[in-house]
Amino acid sequence: MQIKQSSKGRSARGKTKYKCKTCGKTSYQATNHKMGKEQKERVLKEYTNRMSMRGIARVEGKPLTTIYSFIRRKGVEAYAYLLLLQGRLEGFTAKATVLDESWTYVWARHGQKREDLWIWNALADGVPFFITGDRDYMTFSFLQDPLPESRVYYTDGYSVYQVLDKHVVGKRYTVESYHSYCRAHLARLARDTRAVNRDVGIVEYSLALLNVMYPVVYSREKTPLNEAYLKGIHYIRSKLI
Repeated sequence: MQIKQSSKGRSARGKTKYKCKTCGKTSYQATNHKMGKEQKERVLKEYTNRMSMRGIARVEGKPLTTIYSFIRRKGVEAYAYLLLLQGRLEGFTAKATVLDESWTYVWARHGQKREDLWIWNALADGVPFFITGDRDYMTFSFLQDPLPESRVYYTDGYSVYQVLDKHVVGKRYTVESYHSYCRAHLARLARDTRAVNRDVGIVEYSLALLNVMYPVVYSREKTPLNEAYLKGIHYIRSKLI
């Protein structure tokens, strides 16, 4: 957005100067930070392939604030669309659901400023569901509510999972491959990184963008549930860009 500079905002020739609120650049013509459809898609792909926002800003030649606001806005949209899709998937029945949780942090890796954050994941017929919060039963219940009914649940031995019916405990029934996939695609989920999470929201929005930009079903078997999920994801992607 451009604003006219007052008093000292005119050159010797009487032309009006403009100052960009985004980058602070002063010019005689309005600075345009708009991005075309191809560049928007490229930015989202770069972000979900472990590039930092600063790196994207340098490569794309846009201010960091423009990149940040665009990615966050699209992340909010993707997250909202996923919530609507999950509501439609509740009517299905999954053959098997695997649940597990992974750790990340907000603000700082070490020290008093660090806030632990747990990402709870469920793969229902390979379809990813997630939520963030503490490592307690309340957070788990928020993940459990929108899950489709499942014939069997596979988890590790963590006590909160004991409330599940048709529950099978075994360390091999975890979603470590999905955790690794998320860390490989999102710089902010890497264990040691300069792409620090400033708030919980950006973690959720980033995971939503990853699921939309690179939809993956962690199951070799096609089921009505994961086919409906993929169809819904392709629709969301068409609306997002």
